[in-house]
Amino acid sequence: MELLVVIAIIAILAGLLLPGLATARSKAVSVQCLNHLRQWGLGMQLYATDERDAIPRDGTDGGGQYGVDTGAVEGPGSPRDPLAWFNALPPFLGQQSLARFSTNASATDPRQMWPFPGKQGGFFHCAGARAASGDNFMKGGAFGLFSYGMNIDLKLQSSIRNGVQGNSYEYPMMPPLSAVPNPAATVSLLDQAFSPTLETCTPDPTRNGVFPAARSERLALRHGLGNRGGANLTFLDGHAQFFRRDYLMNSTSGREEKFLSDVIWNPNRDRY
Repeated sequence: MELLVVIAIIAILAGLLLPGLATARSKAVSVQCLNHLRQWGLGMQLYATDERDAIPRDGTDGGGQYGVDTGAVEGPGSPRDPLAWFNALPPFLGQQSLARFSTNASATDPRQMWPFPGKQGGFFHCAGARAASGDNFMKGGAFGLFSYGMNIDLKLQSSIRNGVQGNSYEYPMMPPLSAVPNPAATVSLLDQAFSPTLETCTPDPTRNGVFPAARSERLALRHGLGNRGGANLTFLDGHAQFFRRDYLMNSTSGREEKFLSDVIWNPNRDRY
């Protein structure tokens, strides 16, 4: 009887402790992700200093597309685009560019070739990003796999209500960093949904993890717990911060951002 009482007490204590442990682990993962994004933010600052105030491209070509849609393996909108953030920024931080990973000719599985959560190139990924064993990434992930993405709306020249084509800086141009009105509130990189099956919060989860740029509707929901979940963001001034997804998301459908003073996706959103 005494043994049963002891076992019951242990079970009760374990039940009380487990939620606290889950919260602590979730917080630790979010902090690690924040540290990664702060490094990317520092890389953006160093790049701008070295490249005469320039901002790197978001990884897409002149039409706003990437290799997963076009098949490009070289040049604009490809994993080897030298002006894309994933190739331009890592050398400033003593890291290997994405293009360098593709030289591993012995790897046939994209999960072994490219940076992947829990495997090589952890700097490229959120510490909380996970993939299910049965995940089928578009094109098999042949053009790289991304749990971080660059803000695709940075290159817009007026409101997204005017569309994207003809309303964006032409490749390879981007707005000068010093020309952005509020860098402390303007998103540079974001924690985006990765797994097509574990993170179904996006409009089209089948496209999760394969595109290097994103806007607010592709935000992750993997940090925090329950309805308080959200994503980490990096801003053009270099700082990174956690935000709840429900705070950031526009309640209406479409690509237009929620108009917040502390989180800006399109620096020219007020221009019509």
